[in-house]
Amino acid sequence: MKNVLLVLLSVLTFAVQAQDRPQRGPYNTLPGGVVDGVAIQDEVPVRAKVEYEYVRANDVAWQKRVFSRIDAREKMNHDIFLPYDAFDGTLSTGSAYRPGNASEIDDPTWNKSQSRWSLWTVIMRHIFLGDLTVYRVSSEFYPDAEDGYSLKYPIQRQGQNDYFEVKKYRGDINGLLASGGLGPKLRIYRPLSEDTMDIIKTNQTLTEYLDSLRSDSDYEELMGIDQEKLQEWWDFSSVNSPVRKDAISMWVPSNNIVAYHIKEDWYFDKERSILDKRIISIAPVARYTYVEPEEGETAVRGELLVYDNIGKPYLFSGSSNEFELYEGRVEEREMFWLYFDELRNVIVNYYVYNDKNDAQWMSFDDLFWKRKFTSTIYRVSDKFDREIEDYKFGVDALYESERVKETIRDWEHDLWHF
Repeated sequence: MKNVLLVLLSVLTFAVQAQDRPQRGPYNTLPGGVVDGVAIQDEVPVRAKVEYEYVRANDVAWQKRVFSRIDAREKMNHDIFLPYDAFDGTLSTGSAYRPGNASEIDDPTWNKSQSRWSLWTVIMRHIFLGDLTVYRVSSEFYPDAEDGYSLKYPIQRQGQNDYFEVKKYRGDINGLLASGGLGPKLRIYRPLSEDTMDIIKTNQTLTEYLDSLRSDSDYEELMGIDQEKLQEWWDFSSVNSPVRKDAISMWVPSNNIVAYHIKEDWYFDKERSILDKRIISIAPVARYTYVEPEEGETAVRGELLVYDNIGKPYLFSGSSNEFELYEGRVEEREMFWLYFDELRNVIVNYYVYNDKNDAQWMSFDDLFWKRKFTSTIYRVSDKFDREIEDYKFGVDALYESERVKETIRDWEHDLWHF
């Protein structure tokens, strides 16, 4: 009897905790008992990924590491990138979306489709919810060497609620998902208004600045402000510019994601006698400002751009304190990397559009498993550790990509040729 009570208590506790966490995928149920369809899609949160086939190291007779690009412009890939989402706000004020806890994750200021979401929407949502580990593209000690595909630089988290409870973790994530560049202190500020203080930041520390104002009437007013908040506002402001209050981020919506890069292993399993492919990691790709490298130096990453609904790029300006139309050169780079097997735990409960039957949508996990996307190889493992564009250019790079595929197909064909 005691064991039964313990089991019931555990189930009850789990149910209470589940109610605190938002639903996994978009339901077709709305407030007021409205059901947007024939049947309630209540099976969404209970699916689990199908584990990969176990492969012994001794059974891998041949293997090649391949990097590919899934481009948003390809018609076959539209299911991954559509539908688009949007954040309430303007390019002068930034986004108003600022969830304070897990129950606010689907705040209406984040406008999403009721029936299905793009892969970016799913990824961003579950980064906030703490279900995904984010890996930086490079080390803080060697920012020019972008080898984040190796998953060596995780943003450490202790629990699911770290985004809402741990300030440093939230700052690190915001620095990757919000326009304005990289790093937790590069954020977007409210426009000059009541949120701007009547003080100009100097080269001094906040303590030194306050000490210099002891005989000034402004000293008492500043000392009446929460010193921790005042320190935060001081740190976020630029030297010789007004000290501004609470920061606000301009999130990158799904129409800003131009591609996904995947790292995968192509291998021959002699136990099953099959040439197979397995995705190891995946990275969303966005556009950044291009920074001309100094002679003999490696090109450094610019600032993350944000695009409006008609495709015009904007960059936040610290001098005008708002987004300005950017007319310079841009380049595409990975925002961060995700471990794909961990991502599968999430995307198995989200569905992509089926243009032949609305009742039989496949999950994102099914889409990747069945490889219902098209991609272009941009790098393969070799002794030079280089990308194809490092030795082939323009259309020749595309020919080289196809040549790599044909080489692998020929290897498989020759294996079975008697």
